[in-house]
Amino acid sequence: MDLPENFWCVVLLTPFTMDHVFAGKTALVTGAGRGIGRAVTKALCDRGAKVYALSKTECNLDSLKSEIPSVETICVDLSDWEATRDAVKAIEAVDFLVNNAGVALVKSFLETTKEDIDCIFDVNVKALINVSQVAGAKMIKRHKGGSIINLSSISSKRYGQNVGMYSATKAAVNTITRTMAREFGPHKIRVNSVSPGLVLTDMGEMHPVERRERHRRETTLKKLPDIEDCVNAILFLLSDAASGTSGSDIEVDCGFLA
Repeated sequence: MDLPENFWCVVLLTPFTMDHVFAGKTALVTGAGRGIGRAVTKALCDRGAKVYALSKTECNLDSLKSEIPSVETICVDLSDWEATRDAVKAIEAVDFLVNNAGVALVKSFLETTKEDIDCIFDVNVKALINVSQVAGAKMIKRHKGGSIINLSSISSKRYGQNVGMYSATKAAVNTITRTMAREFGPHKIRVNSVSPGLVLTDMGEMHPVERRERHRRETTLKKLPDIEDCVNAILFLLSDAASGTSGSDIEVDCGFLA
């Protein structure tokens, strides 16, 4: 076959794209009703993946389904251990898992109650373990490898006022990510985490405006990361472009921790 003289120039100048990477693959995204999880779900669907979107809020799933008819929705409260386990067992083995679901708690250490601790650890830590156990076991049994992303936070690495318990859950996520990477690695399953800075999702907007502005000033880029920044990092780690990366964390914080 005769090729045009500028053929290789065209190939070399074509920007890298992950649009083809996810076609024909399956994914499970938790906390898919809003924020980063919803955006990740849309991005994966747009790139040809079959996505199971899990959320406890049915109206959010309904609106997501109306936007993306191909998405498969799962309505379950992740704080319910058995119901969550049953829901994840009911779906097929997936290629990708994004443990995005999380709840925030803005309260001082001395004011934090047992109920507060139970609530935030049930979702941010126990549910992540629960979903990963079930989905991970299916990945292993299928013998095709896979990629798992756990959503952490820069709060796991730097003190933030009145978010001590949230920070503790995300520090746990970091350790769990490394544990999973070690145990799942022999089965060709990569496990990484993404640590966003202050992103103005519904959760991020819980913080007072003056705190958001102070946070922005402390970043090296003098801006807050947006949802798309986080989605891009997640897609990269899910894809084969990150085939040599496991047990790592990517900080999407516009240089806040620098």
